[in-house]
This record gives sequence, structure tokens and C-alpha cells, in this order.
Amino acid sequence: MLKIWVRPLLILIPLLLGLGFPAARRLAEPPWNIVRYSLMLMVFSSCLSLSFRDLKLRHEHFRVTAVNLLLGIVPWGLCRWLFPEQPYLAATAFWVGIAPTAAAAPVMVSFLNGRTGFALTGFVFDTCCVALALLLLLPVAVGEFSAAFVRQVGQTLGWVLLVPFGAAMAVRRLKPDIGALSRRLRWAVLLLWSGALFVLAATARQYFADHPETSVTAFWGTAGLSLVMCILNFSIGRQLSAGRYRRECSQLLGQKNTSLMICLALQFAGAMAALGPVFYILWHNTWNAWQMYRYDRHRFRHGRHH
Repeated sequence: MLKIWVRPLLILIPLLLGLGFPAARRLAEPPWNIVRYSLMLMVFSSCLSLSFRDLKLRHEHFRVTAVNLLLGIVPWGLCRWLFPEQPYLAATAFWVGIAPTAAAAPVMVSFLNGRTGFALTGFVFDTCCVALALLLLLPVAVGEFSAAFVRQVGQTLGWVLLVPFGAAMAVRRLKPDIGALSRRLRWAVLLLWSGALFVLAATARQYFADHPETSVTAFWGTAGLSLVMCILNFSIGRQLSAGRYRRECSQLLGQKNTSLMICLALQFAGAMAALGPVFYILWHNTWNAWQMYRYDRHRFRHGRHH
């Protein structure tokens, strides 16, 4: 019975530990870049078990991306209209809602025994579309534009997507049966993500230490809105498929690339704007932990029954 708690705890414990060791944030910076390298290895591992015939665009992918963009634009506009005196709410809505699918989403889908090929296709498509859309939406949201943004997005896409994908395809070409190894490495990949979560939690903790002026109202307002956005993302995602891809669509829309958005928000909108994605790290990984607990509990009971 204890086995069903292992994977959820590998998500929650690093988050809690990271809050107690803010100095670990340095591991997210050069030359370590733990978060980026962890994401790259996770994408690489997922791609090892794929073939090109698995990468097929379906109408659900277009739905997920369309809703992803709407959830960045509509709540942002509503918050600006309804709460003009609390600009941090509009910033939270934009930076959380517009965030593309996380590179870890296909890995999480594989942990839940979902269709990894569908999830990886959605990750690629959503990331590319959102990145292009941000070229138009970012100036509207923050009132400025910089070529550095284009370079940042291009570098991020290249490192977390193109490099591991290309490397995995090359390895598959040389060793076609490598996919079986990928499936056996799932636990190692989860440990990598646990390490990345520890570093991200430490980064969030250090933010509050560096910004004691952050008001209690802004703190809880940002936390609450990011939680609402998280619930909306996962819930709406499940409704975008007739049934076959409900779990995958929910994960594609709900599991966000928060590390990318924190970086962009800090660069283009300031530290306060980055708070929404920081809180989203906690919310969506808590849900991921709960999903894995339910899945493992079901497997345990099913196996025990039989």
C-alpha cells in the first residue's frame, strides 16, 4: 500500500524542501541550469519511445491551443476591466493563462499510462503557436517590445524541444529498439523532475525574501487567482475531447511551462508579474501528485483484486 504514495511524495517533498533552502536557487542559474537540463532529459526520454507516425495533429490539439490563448487573453482583459486598481491580477491572469504546455507534460502523461505521442504532439504544437502569438500579445500586455524576447523564446524552444527531440531521433535511428529502455527509465526521469521542483521552490522562496514589500493582499490575491486558473485549465481541458483523449487534453492545457513564463515575466514585466507562475508551480504539481496517487491506488487495488 505504501507504494502508491511514492510518486506523489517525489513531487510534494521537493517542493516543501525547496522552500527551506532558498540558496538552492543558484542551481537554476549558469553554469548549472538544473531546470533546463532536467527538462531536456525528460523530453529526450519521452521521444525515445516515439516514432514519426506517433506525431499526428488531431483536432483536439487545435482546441487545446485555441483555449490556451483565450485563457491568456480573456481573463487578462476581464481583470483589467473589473479590477483596474489591482494590476497584479491582470498580470497573473495573463502570465499564467498564456503559458504554453510544459515540456514535462508528455512525461506526466506517460506516468499515468496515457498516450505519450498525442501529448508530445500537443506540446510541440502548443509551444510553437503560443510563442508566435506572444510576439503580438506581449506588447499589448506589457506595453513594450524587445528583440531579446524573440531570442529568448527561440533559445528556449531550441534547447527544451529541438535539441532533445533531434538527439532522440538520432539515437532511435541508430538503435531502433531503444524505446524499451525509455519505458524502464520512467523512475529516473521522475527523480530528475523532483530535483527541478526543488530548485523551482527554492527560487520562489528567495523571491519573497528579496521582496518583503509585497503586500498581503497582493500575495493572496495572486495565489488565489493562479489557483482558479489552474482549476479552469485542467477542468476545461478534460472537456475538449469526446472521451478518448480527456486525460491528455487536461494535462496539455493544465500543466504549464511556468519556468519559461517566470523568466519572460521577470525580463519584460517585473518581479510581481512572475508571482502568478510561481504559485502555479505549487498548484499544478499538487494536482499532478494527486493524479499519480489515484492512478497508483487504482493499479494497486486492481492488482490485488486479481
